[in-house]
Amino acid sequence: MIIRLSQIKSLERYKLRDKQRILAIALDEMPATRKVALRITKLTVLIPFFIALAYFEGWSLLPVLLLAGLSYPILTSPIEIMFAKPWFNKAVDKFDSEQT
Repeated sequence: MIIRLSQIKSLERYKLRDKQRILAIALDEMPATRKVALRITKLTVLIPFFIALAYFEGWSLLPVLLLAGLSYPILTSPIEIMFAKPWFNKAVDKFDSEQT
């Protein structure tokens, strides 16, 4: 399973910001049904964090919110990459055409 954009062979020559832009283009290229499936998958991963937030109150909630905020991209990025993988070639072509 690919966890980071740097692990994708077709994106090796690009800088990090360019890789993120290509990922955004690939996510935009996905059909609507696939986007809905992506959002549902992300929600199922994040629901335990939301449930855990209900058990904390006062100042003890602050570290949990910080942890949830920091772990959000760590948990959701691999899911986005997995869903967008079939559209990376098209996104790279579109990105290259925008750059010239």
